Amino acid sequence: MTINHPLKTLSWLAVLLWMLAIYFLSAQPAGISNGNSKGIVTRVVDTTVKLTKAEISEPDKSKLIDRINSAAREYMHGVVFLVLGLLVQNAVTKEGAKGIKAIAISLAICVICGITDEIHQLFVPGRAFQVSDLAMDSIGSIMGIGLVYFLKNKVRIN
Repeated sequence: MTINHPLKTLSWLAVLLWMLAIYFLSAQPAGISNGNSKGIVTRVVDTTVKLTKAEISEPDKSKLIDRINSAAREYMHGVVFLVLGLLVQNAVTKEGAKGIKAIAISLAICVICGITDEIHQLFVPGRAFQVSDLAMDSIGSIMGIGLVYFLKNKVRIN
């Protein structure tokens, strides 16, 4: 047994745990999920207002919170799947796949995860299959996969 075997196992375990996290986040009904993210955004905005001593009316602050929350919820798909892309590309390359083959396998795994996530949301109250979410998932996956590829292959970006 080589030292690489535990690393392969840990790499795939990280992928599985991240996929489970995606599943559990997607299993939250829309109202609960939105409330959780809006609560975080509210705390960030409140803290920022206090630290900067900004003068903002409550209605304007409420509008700002809604806008940030909406954008954060959309872009979070990309961020979550960027991490999945990183993890999957790392695991696939630890299995010995290289170059385009590793990229294609990693992207297929990530896109299938995104599709199954959107299908899963059809059964969650207030959620739906959204092509825009799948697009953000795919873009994030490509970014994560590309990042690992560039780092492992020491590709220079000028």
